[in-house]
Amino acid sequence: MRMTRGRLCVSAVRKSGKKAYNLQYRRKTKQFVKSIPTDQVEMFRESTENCRAFLELVQRHVDDMTKRGIREIEREAKDARRKAKAPKRANS
Repeated sequence: MRMTRGRLCVSAVRKSGKKAYNLQYRRKTKQFVKSIPTDQVEMFRESTENCRAFLELVQRHVDDMTKRGIREIEREAKDARRKAKAPKRANS
């Protein structure tokens, strides 16, 4: 499966009605633009969609791990408060 970062944009519409496409993407805050031949537009469309879907799955995973981490931290803090409140027993 191919993955290409960025998005396809129509750069121009010819007099004949054909559209010219560019691939736009950003890397380390720098913008890049690449002209896409018309015979390769569908391949690029599919590969940019694959990348978008992959990044969406990664973000969902990160969100789930963040929620899990927050729950664990809250649980540990609750346990620590409970231990601090518990009466201390005298050793006999």
